[in-house]
Amino acid sequence: MSDTRQRTIFISIASYRDPDCQNTVRDLFRKATHPDRVFVGICWQFVPGEDDDCFVLSTRPEQVRTIEVHASQSRGACWARHRVQELWQGEDFYFQIDSHMRFVPGWDERLIAMLENCPSPKAVLSTYPLGFTPPDELAPDGLVTIHPKGFDDNGVLLQRSTLSGLDLAPERPTPSAFIGAGMVFGPGQLVREVPYDPHLYFQGEEITLAARLWTSGWDIFSPNRVVAYHDYGKRPERPRHWQDQTDWSKLNQRSEQRIRHLLGMEVSTDPAVLAELDRYGLGKQRPLSEYEAFARLDFKGRLIGGKPGLLPEQAADQPTQIARRQSVFTDIWANNGWGHPETRSGGGSSLAETQMLRAHLPNLLEFLGVKVLADAGCGDVNWMRQMTERLDLYLGFDIVPMVAEEMGKLFRDRTNCFFATRDVVMETLPKSDAILCRDCLTHLPHDAALMALKRFRQSGSRYIILTTHQTGRNYWIRSGGWYPMDLTAAPFNLPKPRLLLSEGLPRSTKALGIWLASDLPE
Repeated sequence: MSDTRQRTIFISIASYRDPDCQNTVRDLFRKATHPDRVFVGICWQFVPGEDDDCFVLSTRPEQVRTIEVHASQSRGACWARHRVQELWQGEDFYFQIDSHMRFVPGWDERLIAMLENCPSPKAVLSTYPLGFTPPDELAPDGLVTIHPKGFDDNGVLLQRSTLSGLDLAPERPTPSAFIGAGMVFGPGQLVREVPYDPHLYFQGEEITLAARLWTSGWDIFSPNRVVAYHDYGKRPERPRHWQDQTDWSKLNQRSEQRIRHLLGMEVSTDPAVLAELDRYGLGKQRPLSEYEAFARLDFKGRLIGGKPGLLPEQAADQPTQIARRQSVFTDIWANNGWGHPETRSGGGSSLAETQMLRAHLPNLLEFLGVKVLADAGCGDVNWMRQMTERLDLYLGFDIVPMVAEEMGKLFRDRTNCFFATRDVVMETLPKSDAILCRDCLTHLPHDAALMALKRFRQSGSRYIILTTHQTGRNYWIRSGGWYPMDLTAAPFNLPKPRLLLSEGLPRSTKALGIWLASDLPE
């Protein structure tokens, strides 16, 4: 853009009952090199009479445009940001901030200079600002980089950040896959091309905005110089939107469904979830799959860098996960949750679907020299019953106590058969010639399945025989769900099986893969 004319900046602020917003406006005008070129749009969400202290200061009112909304009518942060964009009047640049921020002197020239130093004609600068303590105690300078943190229980990607010293600052802004919604700067045209989605609530706005920008042909960059500071304190003098509103949880639930649909994690048919997606959906310049590759994300698989994207608290909450896992499968067993008339282990354990296995697996076990077999997730042993007679020792393990008890009674006359309750995710099975785990890991989320694979290796058994599909990709499920697991794809990445026994089902890639225990992750 030519320097021969004055370039204007539109600043978007969504303020919810925030008395510091007036100080933010005062500081940005005071610190701008060209304050006459700065125009502010504010969506004021407040309660008259209770929030009068939010309007004590007035700085350059002729350059401030406002939308006033009673707090009870607010629909959340994204809705408010969308409303502010209605106040944009074609300014050259768009700067989205939060209502409680401070700035460096010359922030306007600094932002424009950095944007012009980005190696892209459609660049956006974004990061998490450094912190400050009111009224004006600024944190030490540094550069913030945004990273993915993990997927929460509702499938929304949360983000984290790291801080590096200014002495390590690169010469120009660095490419990034992630947006910090409290500081977004770019050409004004992005308001037209990627307008803010008013149907989102709050959580997940950043990853969806990043995906929408990127797929619309915009490139995101992390600033290489400090621009602004943000108050990350609790600010207890005013409630947040979700503390004020009785319907926020409904708005948030619908928003999370919209995010999962938008990012290809699930398909929704709810008209309220899909409202105006033609305007607020993904762009058409680049596919979402390319964004996932660039960001090292797999939304449907809930993977980060090819690994399960667990939050720290999720990974640490093993007792709850164990209890939940056992409860899920106990309920399925007790109520014949798979709904098959022949076997409570489900249709995959019926005699019809295991005809080829029953014909060829005994010979394969004999070829491998398997005399002691541990069956991980044995269920009711419907299709294995005859095969157990050819083994010196059959050890059946299931997470459901009733299974072990009932099978022990059913097989009490077979001296080579023993049953016990085991959670294969958390407990190591006894050393065997082989561990058979058919149609078991396919009902577990990735982190649990990975842990089970490690336990299988720790058992010291020679062979591990596992269900696998040739799909090239894995999907996230809750415990008790199902998907066609491909053990050679991320996040498992097992080598090609040493042997592969097809189950011979029509239009299916399902097979039993045979690996050495040493092929599995440590």
